[in-house]
Amino acid sequence: MISFCRLSIPAVLFALIVFTAPSIEAAAGKIMIGVIPEVNLVRQMDRFVPLSDYLEKKTGFDIDIKPLSNYGNLYDEMRDGNIDAGFFGSFVYGMTRARIGVVPIARPVLPGGRSTYTGLLFIRNDVGIKKTSDLKGKTIALADPATSGGYLAQKDYLAGKGINIDKDMKIVWVGSHEAAIRAVMSHQAEVGGAKDSIVKKYRKENKVFDTLIEIINETPTSKGFPDNTFAVRKGLEQVKIDALKKALLQMHNDPEGKKVLNRFGAVRFIPTSDEDFKPLYDLVRHLKIDLASYPYKKNGQ
Repeated sequence: MISFCRLSIPAVLFALIVFTAPSIEAAAGKIMIGVIPEVNLVRQMDRFVPLSDYLEKKTGFDIDIKPLSNYGNLYDEMRDGNIDAGFFGSFVYGMTRARIGVVPIARPVLPGGRSTYTGLLFIRNDVGIKKTSDLKGKTIALADPATSGGYLAQKDYLAGKGINIDKDMKIVWVGSHEAAIRAVMSHQAEVGGAKDSIVKKYRKENKVFDTLIEIINETPTSKGFPDNTFAVRKGLEQVKIDALKKALLQMHNDPEGKKVLNRFGAVRFIPTSDEDFKPLYDLVRHLKIDLASYPYKKNGQ
């Protein structure tokens, strides 16, 4: 006969506590950060992995980066409890805040001192586009329907010219700002839209850009959208928020932090609040977009 060891209830409870405590502690100390696909995956990970390693060292929390395939996934993943934080473009930030709440913490300041961005509209200069009305019927390459710099800005500008970008043009969703530039460069589209900072970097690395491409608009024309803002889910423990905020805002004072910032493509992080997103809120009001119900997914998603 097989005999079983009898344990008292207190002993069983003690055993459960002892053997499960480490896993509970590990889960409690883990922070998952989602990253939007501005450029190709290799470049994104080259920027964000060193940053997550630095934050992990400074905060003592186990921090992982989760690259996402499209902008709307950042909202999806936070809604479903799969990520604790993310680097949000303005449009997906506004959507997420309107639907489930999200807390903005900090955003990067780029070399030159800018911490905001705009959306550019550009054309190939060899496709016969001479005036705005010529854009009707053309193919436009855009990053994602949940981006400010790669859809919303172009939609607003063209609406002011009497063109409904969703009906009067053929949109090709290419997934990233860099891919939108490449699509126009390679004749996959006559027109494109992308974030100005990504265009600037691409132009610097690819001199042929200026011989083939003409930039015809920049939106907004005054204060830009806050650059990719680090924001956390509503309800994240305050001790984690405080540790992350402190580490980000003090990076530029730390020699190691400066190296990580340089690789990230920034000079420092600055505090960011919901008030900084006024340019986004002004634009969505102008376009009569309801952030709480906007259909942010591409066909087939």
